[in-house]
Amino acid sequence: MLKVLSFFSGIGAFEKALTNLNVPFELVAFCEIDKYASKSYCAIHGVDESKNLGDITKVDETKLPKNIDLLTYGFPCQDISSAGNKQGLFHEDGSLTRSGLFFDALRIIEATKPKIAIAENVRNLTSKRFAEQFKIVLDSLKQAGYNNYWTILNSKDYGIPQNRERVFIVSIRKDIDHGLFQFPDPVPLKKRLKF
Repeated sequence: MLKVLSFFSGIGAFEKALTNLNVPFELVAFCEIDKYASKSYCAIHGVDESKNLGDITKVDETKLPKNIDLLTYGFPCQDISSAGNKQGLFHEDGSLTRSGLFFDALRIIEATKPKIAIAENVRNLTSKRFAEQFKIVLDSLKQAGYNNYWTILNSKDYGIPQNRERVFIVSIRKDIDHGLFQFPDPVPLKKRLKF
């Protein structure tokens, strides 16, 4: 059974995917600062709110278990999104933006060394504008001991009638990675939205 840590959890889309795929897992903890999202998460997944670590900046990574199989994180996209203010991970003065919370996820990844970490964010993270910052993300994960595989996936290519492109970064710990990972092939869209 997979031991899962979830950060920037929202209502738990990663966890719902595992459930939908009939992948047995044990939720070690989740991390969501928004109280309404947290309540929704608990109702959807049948877990107690005591599993919520709350504000990621206050998580003590030294108290987390070291036998994590999967860590998921969709760090905030407001400062990366083409609809947002496009500051990236850093403000002009060098301080971190909300999207810079990636580094808190990295701190926890470095401490817990999960077998696999999966990040999701907006496509714009891979744009020319943020090329240097995307490289920082990938290089930081590499230095933490991970081989990284990334691509842009569109939900409409995987059975969801919505045009929603996201970058996914799958980081596999170097000591267990055999270079066999591949992103799934698209599947035909059978559902349509009608008005």
